[in-house]
Amino acid sequence: MAALDRLSWPLPSGLTVALLACVVSASAAGSIAYGFGFRYAAALGDTALANLQSTHSAQALAAEQANRVQLLQQVSRAQQSESLLFDFMTQYANEKQQLQERISHVTTQYRPAPGAAVQPVPRCVFTVGWLRDFNAALGVPAPRPGAVAAAAEKAARPAAGTDAELLESGVTPADILAHAQDYGLWARTNLAQLNALLDLQEKD
Repeated sequence: MAALDRLSWPLPSGLTVALLACVVSASAAGSIAYGFGFRYAAALGDTALANLQSTHSAQALAAEQANRVQLLQQVSRAQQSESLLFDFMTQYANEKQQLQERISHVTTQYRPAPGAAVQPVPRCVFTVGWLRDFNAALGVPAPRPGAVAAAAEKAARPAAGTDAELLESGVTPADILAHAQDYGLWARTNLAQLNALLDLQEKD
């Protein structure tokens, strides 16, 4: 019994208790320091992420505003070009109207010399061959070979060197002048549209 008493663990001394308290304190301090460091690093990361998001948002907003300004500028230029084009078309239509009003006057009477009396314009004959070549010069397509064409179309497109091309076409100087007005309006409008498109591309 006495031997067992000698082998029993000794009761903790003051030094052991102090050592144990130091270990516990160090462990607690390490844990507190780790937690503080973790929270500090997380706060730094959150701040950096917020700053990055703010920078990206500002850049996106600036890009959106720049795109909006550019779009408004393009729309403004397009509207200016369109307005100018419409002005040209109105001008051309007015000029055509004035020319149409003069067709009868300049194709039905003439003066043989300055101060002479007005006389009827002599009859002017345009042959079917002349009309065929006139249309060909303007790019009006001829009937395809072998195609079934109307009698009037065949008569207006006689073969070169045949007697039929010397027949009277029925076209008058007034018809030719009216056609020139229509063709001129078409050509000038196309030219104005092309120039407006080129100007718009140069501005862009």
